[in-house]
Amino acid sequence: MSDAFLSLRHITKRFSAVTAVRDVSLDVAEGEFVCFLGPSGCGKTTLLRIVAGLEAPDAGQVRLRGADLLAVPARRRNFGMVFQSYSLFPNMTAARNVAYGLECRRWSRSHIDRRVREMLGLVHLEDEADRHPHQLSGGQQQRVALARALAPEPSMLLLDEPLSALDAKVRESLRGEVRDLQRTLRITTIMVTHDQDEAMEMADRIVVMNGGAIEQAGSAEELYQRPATRFVAEFIGRMNVLQLDDGAGVTPTLAGAPIRLLAGGSGRVRLVGLRPEDVEVARAGAPTDNQVTGIVEKAVYLGSVTHVTLAVGRQQLMLEVRGPRRVLERSAPLTVRLPPEALRPLAET
Repeated sequence: MSDAFLSLRHITKRFSAVTAVRDVSLDVAEGEFVCFLGPSGCGKTTLLRIVAGLEAPDAGQVRLRGADLLAVPARRRNFGMVFQSYSLFPNMTAARNVAYGLECRRWSRSHIDRRVREMLGLVHLEDEADRHPHQLSGGQQQRVALARALAPEPSMLLLDEPLSALDAKVRESLRGEVRDLQRTLRITTIMVTHDQDEAMEMADRIVVMNGGAIEQAGSAEELYQRPATRFVAEFIGRMNVLQLDDGAGVTPTLAGAPIRLLAGGSGRVRLVGLRPEDVEVARAGAPTDNQVTGIVEKAVYLGSVTHVTLAVGRQQLMLEVRGPRRVLERSAPLTVRLPPEALRPLAET
């Protein structure tokens, strides 16, 4: 039996012929901030709704502190939930929206008033208590929704793409606020998002989903530096995915040049990932192993960095050239080095 705060075991959910969640197992520690990250249709929202009790799985177990959660209806799970659409009562003030759930729980009036003031203070809206939702900005409305979710002292906070309806500047500001609030309250939190930057900034651990299954789970650094599959490598940041060919001996090749790896087998075609910032422009006196020459297809100057795309054989290689602007003519040859320590063997899925 797992001693995790929340434990999911072999969760499967189907909608007619579509399998939305496929044999998912995951543990969440108490106080942890976990993000379900993936493209539309990957199963992340369905999995969150199963945790919330809004959907029932076709198979599997959900346990909270070791107790079976599937037998507990959503209204009795004591989870706070925040949706993308705010879902505030338009005829109620901010304070009344926050108080509503407490009134349903029959808290005393003095306790409710004290808790509402505390929650609005936490989200920096104490001066907006008497305003109605239409008098608040989108960011302020989402803060009210967050305060309302937290007011009943839930055991867990569930966030379903809570920032996606906001404009970019407000979304960026609220990321830090939500993360700081979660740390202050030390509340176990699961958030669904399709935004990799959002997940990398906010989460202790990111669960990357694809096709209803978990591709990989880990910290932002682990997923970025050590992606396990091609999908994760290409979904998290920018990544060169290169097919290496069998060489004449045991060393694989790229466009005929021998490529040495620090990990992986030999004597067969393999897939490797390499971040653009790890590609080195060949210079005099630098190591000469793992060098390939390509043809410049595109060079985009962005101030402190130039994004370059090379054609290397029949594949493309992205790299970043930093420092003073250098002239990179289209169709000109450029020799680069692929550091062995930066090449990551990838599974095809």
